Amino acid sequence: MHTALNQAVNNGTVLLVEDQPEHIDVVKAALDGHFTVKIATHGELGLRIAKQGNLDLILLDIMMPGLDGFEVCRQLKEDPATQDIPVVFLTAKQNFDDETYGLRLGAMDFIRKPSNPAVILARVANLVELHRVKQELLQRNQELLHTLHIREDMDNMARHDLKGPLVGILGLPELLLSDPNLTEEQRTMIQVIETNGYTMLEMINRSLDLYKMESGQYPLQSEQFDLQGVLKRVLLDLERYTSPMNVTILPPDHDQPFYVCGERLLCYSLFHNLLLNAVQAAGENQTVSVQLVAQVQGQQQVIIRNPGAVPEAIRDRFFEKYVTAEKQGGIGLGTYSAWLAAKTQGGSIQLDCRREGETTITVALPAAVAVATPN
Repeated sequence: MHTALNQAVNNGTVLLVEDQPEHIDVVKAALDGHFTVKIATHGELGLRIAKQGNLDLILLDIMMPGLDGFEVCRQLKEDPATQDIPVVFLTAKQNFDDETYGLRLGAMDFIRKPSNPAVILARVANLVELHRVKQELLQRNQELLHTLHIREDMDNMARHDLKGPLVGILGLPELLLSDPNLTEEQRTMIQVIETNGYTMLEMINRSLDLYKMESGQYPLQSEQFDLQGVLKRVLLDLERYTSPMNVTILPPDHDQPFYVCGERLLCYSLFHNLLLNAVQAAGENQTVSVQLVAQVQGQQQVIIRNPGAVPEAIRDRFFEKYVTAEKQGGIGLGTYSAWLAAKTQGGSIQLDCRREGETTITVALPAAVAVATPN
């Protein structure tokens, strides 16, 4: 109690709405030196003072001429300018129905009259402190909401200002590379442009789209397309990781189009994350395989296998946020963002560690409904 009182000394304003001078004297004597005390001798004056603001608590007598305490409390709680000010009723009555009614109106507590000054001071100090803490939390919440709105504005700006033009840029290298008259040097330069474009895309997706997918607000641009092209792009871009480690990624042994329904750019991010994780988990001089399985219960499956088992401690949480097997440079977002990307497109990802020393990831995506796929 002493801590609450010490914190409240000269650091709060209490409005006392009371028409009996003897009761005013008791409350004022208890609070003076600890709080600034304002006095209103009738309900109408109490409402006017309350609307001026800067109050930490209102002590409100129930039985008063004109507006009684219940009516004053009702008006206080209906006014946005005063509804958050804590109200404590002062009453000489021992009526539980009155207490129930007062609490329903929004009062925080009742103090019996006559009351010990020490009890009055202790209750007021505790309630003022509680009100201050509540106001601080509300302020912090407002600041967080403001920060969130800024983040959303940045996301929308980045999505239109960066991703829109980037999609157009990424389409050009594919057209240029189809020209048979290109020199080897020109072809290499175009491939570098394309690779860097997809790298930039991956950075944008990771930084801006993650929280949109978490909240279910990601604006999915779904279409039907051949996933083979996306996988080839991913395998080509991963060569900068596989070459130094002498890791081989066996491409799908599937000579037919593999149509899915989803978003190309999201699928690129999904499989880039999973295959990079597989390459790093496999280690040097190993082989990672990619297999396509068509039309399994209306879905197309991509199966990724790599040597190296996921540690048992994280198998049940493999796709959770920030879960990592203490991999150097790992922050636990790769498999999580892949899981989110699959879920956002109406698909799923499963981990299978039943084969000793091997990890199998199965990604299921909706099959394209308008394009016939082989069995």
